[in-house]
Amino acid sequence: MAKQSKPTKAQAAKTKDGRNISYYPPFVYGRPLKFQPDELLEEFKKYVQWCHDNPIIIRSTHKGENDRGSWSSEDVDEKPRLISIGGFLCFIGADDRWWTELSDGKRGEDFSRVKGKIKNFCESYQKEMASSGVFKENIISRLLGLADKKALDNADSVTIVVKNNDEAEKVKNIGNLGV
Repeated sequence: MAKQSKPTKAQAAKTKDGRNISYYPPFVYGRPLKFQPDELLEEFKKYVQWCHDNPIIIRSTHKGENDRGSWSSEDVDEKPRLISIGGFLCFIGADDRWWTELSDGKRGEDFSRVKGKIKNFCESYQKEMASSGVFKENIISRLLGLADKKALDNADSVTIVVKNNDEAEKVKNIGNLGV
């Protein structure tokens, strides 16, 4: 008789309709990664598909009491997974240094094009999801470096609080050089 093995964490976790729940992407460890530019783009497509197939599942339980007794209900909500360069690097088992050094060398121009496509896809996806209200706008704007810059009123003025008249006279004479 064949020996039964325990299911892995991803195999054991299933939704009520029987779908597997994978919390984290499959990490790849080992030798340094060697991709051709077109292979890197194919890996990115696999990562995007994995993100769509594995949304983040949020379970919330509500409990309470009423005149009939106590009650509880469970809500299951699915949120789309953020598609990002950092998530892609985790997916393929790479790090930031590998990503930055990728466009160096003989084939750097080819990799620069692929990296540009990946970056543009991630940014447009994040902007669209934030503008539709799926992701928090302020978090995505920070990720993309889109800070809201506002001009400060009275940027050249300073408020100084003094305790007595002597200090007030000294403050008045700060700009007076006696000329």
